[in-house]
Amino acid sequence: MKTMTYKGYTAEIIYSEEDGFFVGHVVDIGDDIVSFHGDTDAELQNAFEGVLDHYLEVKGRSENPPQKHFAWRFLARLRQAFHL
Repeated sequence: MKTMTYKGYTAEIIYSEEDGFFVGHVVDIGDDIVSFHGDTDAELQNAFEGVLDHYLEVKGRSENPPQKHFAWRFLARLRQAFHL
């Protein structure tokens, strides 16, 4: 699996046999789904930059800001009975 980075975001690239082209998905972007596709490295890079710029522009206009990179932490508050 290949990865690309742009503006601090990372995308994972896979080849889709079914579709016949490369598909990229932006990872660590919270609950949002951002994907793109292309046939060459140049097309993938342009598509990644374009879709991410558009995502950040749209999120910047609304009261729902862009998702931050996921910290890979799970925080939970347990009742007293579960404490050891």
